[in-house]
Amino acid sequence: MVLFLAKRYAFSSENRHKGTSVRIAFGLALCLFAITMVLSFMQALQENQFEDIRTFESFDVQASLSFTDLERGNALVGELESLPLVDHAFLFSEIPVLIQGNGGTALAGRIRAIQSKGAFKEGLNLYRGVLFQEGMLSSSYLHLSSMPLGASVEITLLKKGKQATVIPSQRTMPIGGVFYTSMYDFDSSTYLTDLDTLYSLNADAPLSIGIFSSEKSDLVAREIRQKFPSLEPVTWKEANASLYGAMQLEQSMMSLMLLMMVAVIIIHIRNSSRRLLLAKQREIAMLRSMGLMKSRVQQIFVLQALIVAAVGSLAGVLLSISGILLYPNFSQRVYSSLGVHLNITLNIPNLLVLVVAILCFSGFASYIGTRRILKADIMEMFAHDEVK
Repeated sequence: MVLFLAKRYAFSSENRHKGTSVRIAFGLALCLFAITMVLSFMQALQENQFEDIRTFESFDVQASLSFTDLERGNALVGELESLPLVDHAFLFSEIPVLIQGNGGTALAGRIRAIQSKGAFKEGLNLYRGVLFQEGMLSSSYLHLSSMPLGASVEITLLKKGKQATVIPSQRTMPIGGVFYTSMYDFDSSTYLTDLDTLYSLNADAPLSIGIFSSEKSDLVAREIRQKFPSLEPVTWKEANASLYGAMQLEQSMMSLMLLMMVAVIIIHIRNSSRRLLLAKQREIAMLRSMGLMKSRVQQIFVLQALIVAAVGSLAGVLLSISGILLYPNFSQRVYSSLGVHLNITLNIPNLLVLVVAILCFSGFASYIGTRRILKADIMEMFAHDEVK
């Protein structure tokens, strides 16, 4: 009986306040959908940036070497790749340079020499020419107009001097390849070459080892410290501590935004429950005049509020799932505006917590509202539009 009356007062076609219930459920669905999609996009953007950093900048783990002997470095790479947690190990080195292209364009950046392996190799796309040619540079597609394929560029770099600490040195090299990646900052500041060419430019360039792993980076670093005490491995989080801290702050702001949006939902639930109960005030009085106990009346309208909230939450979940499934059809527009391909996923635990919170607060708000109305006299309920 209680369930039947609750369903009737919620969405029955015989209920003259059905439109109010529908609007409340629709509002809850839109709020839930908005929170889910905003958080999914922000999470995807953050994960995409982290993935680019780990792929092109800091790798999963890196360690500086105390020597510049490439043969010795390659031997160490082989030993590291034999470790169970290491997928790929490789040598790399980089030096800051100033490169002058066609038309007198001067660009500050770095020359990176790297043994292309793993995620770096997969994320590096060749546009023209050949990458990592000895005696040649590879420039990014962003600099194609000033540094086209085959053009010669003038490189200015700093080298150790005999009388001065460092002295400027210049060298002319041709562009042998044009590449592009998914990371704008990397493309705008990086020129690629092989290790032999870089050490012909600067024999004192520091040599480092990069590592890719499918395991957690801190576990990989710990294993390397145990097996190779002379190395001081640094995880990508440690290498980008300031950026990672900023990302954590962004994560905190995302949580704060979630709380603010939840507060909006709570206010919406409170106002909607009050409006719905006021619309049903005369019907509450009618049930009381028919002899129904206060506790039963309260159960009916609390259950009615839970039904409305459940329908709205279910609609919001379905809208969120539909948005996630339909996103690939609009991903090209996102790429054209943001320049990144995002993998949008649904955070099920957070969504469930939000749905449970909506149901709990809906029931609580209806309980408080019904209790206040039931304190009034039955005739007062009939006589006034709103019980004080």
